[in-house]
Amino acid sequence: MTFRWTFLALALSSAPLIASPNYGIAAKNNQDPVFIEKCDVYQQAQKEGDLETLKSFVDQVWFEGSKAKRAEQALLKKAARFEQRVSKAGNYIVIEKRLSDKTQDNFAEVLINWTNGDKFSSNDGCVFEKIKDSELWRIHL
Repeated sequence: MTFRWTFLALALSSAPLIASPNYGIAAKNNQDPVFIEKCDVYQQAQKEGDLETLKSFVDQVWFEGSKAKRAEQALLKKAARFEQRVSKAGNYIVIEKRLSDKTQDNFAEVLINWTNGDKFSSNDGCVFEKIKDSELWRIHL
């Protein structure tokens, strides 16, 4: 019984360490599949106007003091533009989602091609860049 409780406590306390952050992303190189996953999370947050998730992609210094309100408004404005474009497209289908192999080593680019049939198609994606003096990455807004 003690073993079970110890294991449960250990598992719960290490869960935050296992979770991957959205700012300061660990990746092997600019072809790591984690960028596609993070792009999906970011775009879903934009579609839903999920401010907390959007904020998790940005260095938290932007949400301290007097800058916080402006930073939040900028994120929500960008999300609203994305949501408007996606809703205009209607029911769309992703044709292709891949990492670009034509980027510099300190950038990763997720390329997404999608369509809603004959009427509308678009290219979209996300760009990530290595954080200066670090091995971690962030989304380029």
